[in-house]
Amino acid sequence: MMEWISVALFALLALEAETTNIKWHSAGAAFDNANAWLDGYLPCAQDKVVFPSYYPAVLPLPKELAVGGFVLPRLGGLLLAEDATVQLGVGSGLNRECDSDEKRAYLKPAKTSKWFDPSSWSDQPSSASPSSSAIDSYFDLDRVPCDDEHVVISGNSGPLSFDLENVEYLRLGQLILAGSSISRNYLQELLSRDLGQLLFHNAQNVFVEYYRGELCGCHIDYENLLELVCSHVEPQCEVPHCVSPLRTNDGCCLVCGAMMHVNSEHCVEEDRKTLTGLINSFMVKERLQDELQLHVNFVGSRAYGNALQAIVVDRNGYSERSVEFMRRFAAQRNQSKFLAQQKNLKIFYAGHPYNPNVSFASVLLILFCIVLVGVVSLIGLAHFMPQNPYLNRIPQWIHNPRRWRWHHLGLRLPQHLLFNRFDNVTAGMGSGGAGGSAVERLAVIGYDAENEEVRERAFDNPMFEQAEQVAVLEEQPETTAMTAKVETGELDSCSVEEQELTEINLESSGGESEIEEETKE
Repeated sequence: MMEWISVALFALLALEAETTNIKWHSAGAAFDNANAWLDGYLPCAQDKVVFPSYYPAVLPLPKELAVGGFVLPRLGGLLLAEDATVQLGVGSGLNRECDSDEKRAYLKPAKTSKWFDPSSWSDQPSSASPSSSAIDSYFDLDRVPCDDEHVVISGNSGPLSFDLENVEYLRLGQLILAGSSISRNYLQELLSRDLGQLLFHNAQNVFVEYYRGELCGCHIDYENLLELVCSHVEPQCEVPHCVSPLRTNDGCCLVCGAMMHVNSEHCVEEDRKTLTGLINSFMVKERLQDELQLHVNFVGSRAYGNALQAIVVDRNGYSERSVEFMRRFAAQRNQSKFLAQQKNLKIFYAGHPYNPNVSFASVLLILFCIVLVGVVSLIGLAHFMPQNPYLNRIPQWIHNPRRWRWHHLGLRLPQHLLFNRFDNVTAGMGSGGAGGSAVERLAVIGYDAENEEVRERAFDNPMFEQAEQVAVLEEQPETTAMTAKVETGELDSCSVEEQELTEINLESSGGESEIEEETKE
């Protein structure tokens, strides 16, 4: 008896392996997951479960649940298993540390999934990753439920809600909802009921069709689904790193590589296996199996016909190896009986690799920065190394901005003159030039707000106190005064004598620089 059971189990596993692929709904967080609750707080046995006021989804509940109660929304639904048990106020809840003062746990709003969004589906249960291979991401129509695939919507997942906006036909092989197999007629009738409107939004004019392996490719008319699928995929597409990238028939993102296109009227599975074996064997012969990736599939369309396409791409970034490999493979097509018989065989190649982040404008900016740095460096060296024989060839007006003139703009940089300190001679500064003095009393040129006194000089000389000299002037009104001498010099003077004079003036005025700055403030 055990032998018969083992044989029957083996037969069922073999039959399951031969059936079509399965797409699993990768829903949000389940009821017993902290990510489904506000602040990650799970309800205790005495806490009430508070739904949002508007909850357009069906929430599956665990088989065993202990809560204080439910605050249900105005719109929403609950999904309970046949053997489910719900205890109110007793038992052990999901959270054994009850630290909520208000005795309430709040659910997050339900997330609605798009039926033709690749991120809503996965090839494995309880997996958010829709594809395990990098090359499969280029075939976006294969990442949503095909027209003959089984679709499994688990009853142990998060809220169930799908949006069928702009969907005319809902095609699939079989729908398994919460462990129950749903027939086509029941699903068509469910779309018009209240429960169906919570599960499937915008499903008023949607027609349900079931297919069982009589298709060529994943979808009947792939061109009608490109807009629905690509609207979710194109914002995430990577910029291709090649010139003239390729676009596959059932993909949204551009591809850098090589593509072979063979017309196929009947879409025989044996042809797909033959082409896959030929390319793989040639890849092993070239020892490129670790550097290239291959994907072969059928694409079907009643308007454009059926075709068998093969895509070869590079594994670690586009380096044109895939293009060179396909050129060598196409040159030996006559050695294969299968390829030699194909009259409508077409091969497409991507262009040379390039970096899309480097544009012509960025190259010009880099060159301009290099030239600017070179000019500034020469000016700095010419200014601080005037005796260098090579730097002396640079005209002086280049590294001396005060010699720059823009006559056509009417602009001219001001020349900063240097002056030495005034002689501390105040004799003969009495009013009206008493005593035959040729120097009038200094005019008021500053006000010291801190000491509340009027300054009569540009700066205070620590070696000379004006108050004492004024007192001396009052006692000796007949003392002759000496004129104040002011000597100026220009930094941009080329003569040696003026340069020496300027250096003397700078040394003489160095002692009063700090007091002069205080006066200016």
